[in-house]
Amino acid sequence: MIYLVYRMGLTERARRNMKEFWAWLEERESWFYRDLPMVREVRWYYSVIGEVYTLENWAAFEDEAAWGAYRAALSGLKADDGWEEQRVSQDEWWNFVDTRIVTDPPVSVGLRRT
Repeated sequence: MIYLVYRMGLTERARRNMKEFWAWLEERESWFYRDLPMVREVRWYYSVIGEVYTLENWAAFEDEAAWGAYRAALSGLKADDGWEEQRVSQDEWWNFVDTRIVTDPPVSVGLRRT
């Protein structure tokens, strides 16, 4: 698997209205990934020590081809004015800090207890 990782810092509006922010995020995730079936899984992480008010979004893809399909699909969606207007409303809630792509190592390591 490969993972597209975005790190965002919450805006002052988000920090002052955390309940509203979390509700917005739940709705946004459902809307944003609805037409992106190549995204296998989405995980969110929220920093509570260190870089407080920092949120990470990890989107998982089967391989680089799936990530490429994601980029192509986003390009098409951004061409829709209504979709793009809704997407950029995220600027009210967060500022992008950085982006990276990471991958699973080629061996079976890691521990997950259920």
